[in-house]
Formats: sequence, structure tokens, C-alpha cells
Amino acid sequence: MSEAPVDPPVEPASTVPLPAVPAAADKPGGRRLGPLPVWLWLVLALIAGVVLIILGFALLARDGGLPGASGSPSPSESSASPTPSETPSATPTVSPAPSSSADQGTFDSDLPNFLADTLDSQNTAVLAQSGTFSNPVFVLAANSDLTQNMSPEDAVSAMDFMFTPSDPNPWDFALSDSVLAGYRAGPFGQYFPVGAIVARSHDGHVFSFIGHDSTITTMFMAASEDALH
Repeated sequence: MSEAPVDPPVEPASTVPLPAVPAAADKPGGRRLGPLPVWLWLVLALIAGVVLIILGFALLARDGGLPGASGSPSPSESSASPTPSETPSATPTVSPAPSSSADQGTFDSDLPNFLADTLDSQNTAVLAQSGTFSNPVFVLAANSDLTQNMSPEDAVSAMDFMFTPSDPNPWDFALSDSVLAGYRAGPFGQYFPVGAIVARSHDGHVFSFIGHDSTITTMFMAASEDALH
């Protein structure tokens, strides 16, 4: 008898090796990155610094400018004229009084007699009515706040304190040179230039009239002769 053919032995299925599955790290796109190179860190740090600087400038600009920026106005602003103030109330104009004999002209020869009659009669209104006072006339009283240009009528009213109605003694218009020199050497000497018409009452009131021709441009008054020394 012939022997039946024998099939070759079959290995168990469990012993068949399975194909190797690649690790996740070996798949495309799943490779794990290693540490960044030093030069890349430097670039990132530089970019971050630039961003911080830009943000800082933006914040400073929003809060009112860079440190050290001057808050003073520009030359064009500083040279701008100030806002005009309110117009002050009308007050008498103050002007400088005569300070030397150059301010004194030559009076008409009859003016001293006219003034003597006026003072003796105390009819001072005629000084305004006749145009003897200039308009305005500068009026100053020693040791007082009266020092201003005035209308002729106001100047006449300012003379009232120089008279005593119950004592109309004549005024002296012929004062000696020594008396006039004493006035000129005193604190109000500028109001006694050569050529001025000066009059003194018996109780020591003193007038000095300064001007030219028949016009009085400045009137000085002293309630006491003592103020002139």
C-alpha cells in the first residue's frame, strides 16, 4: 500500500509576527520639537522689548506728553499780547508838574494885580470865567492827595480851603527874594520857578501860579508856610 501524502506542518497563528506599527513620534507632523536655539530666543526677546517701548510711548502720549517736554508756551504764544483789562472808570488825568524854570513863561504885567484883587475879594470864580485858568489846569496841594489836572471850575472849588471868609486880609504878592529862595530850597521848590506869581496870606497860606502871558497852567497851594521848609 502506498502511503498517503503528508501535509507540511502549519505553525500556530499566534506565532505569526505582526508588522511593526510606527510610533506616534515617527509619524509625519507628530515629531516632538527639541529646545529652541539661542539665536531664536534673542530675536524673540528683542521683538518683545520693541513692543514694550512702543506701548510705553503710546501711554505717555495719552497721559500728556513725554517726560521733560516743556509746558512753557512757545515763543509765538509768549509774545501774544495780554487780554485787555476792563476799561477803568473815568478819573482825572494826572500829569507831571513843572520841574524847572523852563516851564515858566512870562506873565502879562497886569496879571499880578488881577490875582491880588481876586484873592482879596475871594471871588475866585472869575479865574474860571475869565479863562485865566487853562483847561485843564494842573492843581497840587502840599501834603495832600490833590495832584491832578482839573477843569477850571473844579480848580476854583479846590481853592476853598485856602480862605477864611471872616478874615479877608490882603494877600502879599511882594515877597522878598530871601523868602522865595527859602521856598525854592524846600521840598516843593520846583513849584516856585523864577517868574511865577507867588502870594502869601497873613496866616501863612501860600499860592504859586505858574504859566505864561495871561494864562495859569499850574496852581500850587500850601495851607501852611511851614510845609515849604
